[in-house]
Amino acid sequence: MSCCDASLVKIVNNSGTDFTVTASDGVVGNLHDFANGTNIPDQGSSSGGAYSSGGTDGNCSGYVTITTANGSYSLTLNYAFTAANNRGSCPCTASAQDTVTAANYVATAVATTGSSDGTASTVWTITTQLT
Repeated sequence: MSCCDASLVKIVNNSGTDFTVTASDGVVGNLHDFANGTNIPDQGSSSGGAYSSGGTDGNCSGYVTITTANGSYSLTLNYAFTAANNRGSCPCTASAQDTVTAANYVATAVATTGSSDGTASTVWTITTQLT
């Protein structure tokens, strides 16, 4: 078991509109609990867990794509967690992610590295900027 297993991937929606998960994938390892169709209401949130799998050296990364309720705009939100070594040792490091924008929607990530006994996290917050 890797120190990165069960690392938190969370999306907080403060944008003024509802979003729906339209795609999600663990490119390295697996992503749990972000099924297609998962609703992320305005002023709500949704979260999942990233897990390593055999041959990933304890690492996990991937993405969640969310789309506005009317289908007009989508944002692809990435995450990446890296174990301290190829045996999956702690701490698990969460990679910083670039801000993602679509129209006036802005998604900003806060990546937190895990401690010796805690998992890492990437928390995306979606807001709306004035145009």
